[in-house]
Amino acid sequence: MSNRPTSGPRAGRIEQARQQEARKVARRSFLRVSAFAGLTLFVGGMLASFLAFFNLRSPTGFGAPVTVGPGEIPGPGGTPERNSEGRFWLVNLDGGEGDVQGVGGTGGLLALYWVCPHLGCTVPWNPAFDGGAVGHAGIVGWFRCPCHASTYSKAGVRVFGPAPRSMDTFDVEVNADGSITVNTSAITSGAADPPNPLRAIPYS
Repeated sequence: MSNRPTSGPRAGRIEQARQQEARKVARRSFLRVSAFAGLTLFVGGMLASFLAFFNLRSPTGFGAPVTVGPGEIPGPGGTPERNSEGRFWLVNLDGGEGDVQGVGGTGGLLALYWVCPHLGCTVPWNPAFDGGAVGHAGIVGWFRCPCHASTYSKAGVRVFGPAPRSMDTFDVEVNADGSITVNTSAITSGAADPPNPLRAIPYS
């Protein structure tokens, strides 16, 4: 029996077979790694969506508490301040200002969600609009929806248009340093009790 090493065509075929097998193993390893990476990304994405949906992270901006510094808070009877981060208008009612229904409002801070309850348009503050056109002559300055003309007092009370209710409000808390915290995850319907003017928080 010969102990000579395999050579010639047979050796070439053996080496070729080995290379082919090595390529197959490498290909299978690549596919396994790719599948695992894809599965990991998929599970990670689903987990992130789950956490976002159930608010288990620490969100900022709309849907979370928004802090407003003392310098950003209007004085009593001043022009409403638009807060883009929280999507609300901050108003500081002077006494019965905005209480067009006579429910007994005594003034204070309100955070009005700027979305119209009708079809979701953003409601701007119109400082020049005279309420005579909506049955409240002499009162100048109203929230008025540009889409279908729903009109609201400075307290967000609906007086005209197709909107089904007054503007919704957010919870407001006054802090010791004079700032306020508006909780944009706590929305109260404009149709709920008490009416908007009675929801105002005293602020000095």
